[in-house]
Amino acid sequence: MMELFAALWHTDYEFLINANQIGLLIICLTGVLLLENGFVFLPLPGDSLVILAGGLVGLGIIGPEVSMIYLPLAAGLGGVFSYEQGRWLSGTQFMHRIERSLPNDVLPRAKTLFENHGTFAMFIARFIPFVRALVPMLMGASEVSRRRFAIVSFVSAFLWSMCLGIAGAFFVSTNLFVNHADLVTKLAISVPVLLFIGAISATGYRLAKQR
Repeated sequence: MMELFAALWHTDYEFLINANQIGLLIICLTGVLLLENGFVFLPLPGDSLVILAGGLVGLGIIGPEVSMIYLPLAAGLGGVFSYEQGRWLSGTQFMHRIERSLPNDVLPRAKTLFENHGTFAMFIARFIPFVRALVPMLMGASEVSRRRFAIVSFVSAFLWSMCLGIAGAFFVSTNLFVNHADLVTKLAISVPVLLFIGAISATGYRLAKQR
């Protein structure tokens, strides 16, 4: 795992290919997306990873099926897990604890989004961290049809991954990336990690303050 991270950090793409690290990279990407979309209390950097994957597709490091199939499937399944949590945990003390751990504006935004747009809210929520896992949970608690939700979840996941993946693939063809590939790559890796650490710290602080 550390070798994989080091290769990305130093833009050593030949190592990724020659050392057969591509499979591990794809597993990591899909695993993070599955967790980020399935569990609202895990503020993982899903958007950044999808853009990163698109960039790797544009560079020819990984195949387009990663952005077009594997990542949307992982995100869609994550949404299904979140939906089932909403059905199982609705009204329980555990759900109240999850709600208290969220930033102040996240739950009201998700509820307003769902109430105003119904199942279409999934398409909007896909592009909003935290909210994309919370809206499926609210839909599960409201007992929206499983079949209807599953279709919306996977279609919205495909559109989300496609849009961000294309953005990543386009960016690596620009002069900005060509001239500053090393710096941009380091920022693409470090910023999501820092955001994740910040989100975890903020959540822990909120819980400690409430106690």
